[in-house]
Amino acid sequence: MDVWQRLVHRLGGLPPTNWMMVGRWLLTSVNTHKIFGHQLQKITPYPNETMIGWVFHYLIGIVYVIAYTILWKNVGILTLTFLDGLIFGVVSVVVPWFFFMPAMGAGVMGCKTQRPVVGCLSALGVHSVFGVAIALLLQLSQQYN
Repeated sequence: MDVWQRLVHRLGGLPPTNWMMVGRWLLTSVNTHKIFGHQLQKITPYPNETMIGWVFHYLIGIVYVIAYTILWKNVGILTLTFLDGLIFGVVSVVVPWFFFMPAMGAGVMGCKTQRPVVGCLSALGVHSVFGVAIALLLQLSQQYN
């Protein structure tokens, strides 16, 4: 996911996710017990907010891998194929569109940003690639079990 974002940034100029702001949002949410409504640009930066944003990002990624594994092994609605990975990735984009974007002040599907369509398509692309990567890496791991 991160490699894909960096590649798209270099080739197309789309900025990657700002994990510093994610860290600031997380720390502010924990401190205020409030998820929505922060004006993150006006909040004094926290020490280590970038690192905290990156760690949170990877923890969320692990949750997605666990969810895919459960839907594959326990529920049986996913297989370890390119198509199922793509479907999982496309469906998973509802989380940033309808939770993280609004929570960070960008509105539902980034409607409060200057280029909401670009933000939504970027999230869709990144999540699609990540879903496919999960499926293919789990498939690869099965060859060694």
